Amino acid sequence: MKKNISINISGIIFHIEEDGYDMLRKYLDSVNRYFSNFEDSTEILADIEGRIAEIFLSKLNDAKQVITVEDVNALMGIMGSVSDFNAAEENDL
Repeated sequence: MKKNISINISGIIFHIEEDGYDMLRKYLDSVNRYFSNFEDSTEILADIEGRIAEIFLSKLNDAKQVITVEDVNALMGIMGSVSDFNAAEENDL
């Protein structure tokens, strides 16, 4: 049995396992720090949260109502890490 937490992402309530929540929180904190100095950071972060909500919604169905740590790992694989953002930005220069 795992403890679940209810979270709000982009206006949608998700139930997430506690270990998945901890991982997601660390990921979002690093993304927030990375984009905090960008001119349109509020819009960028809202777009990222919207995409996270879309990905999480696609993982849920009648038989599965809770986001797991595996779902969070898959999300980070899709979205990329802060080091991926740095690499992409350097390639654009």
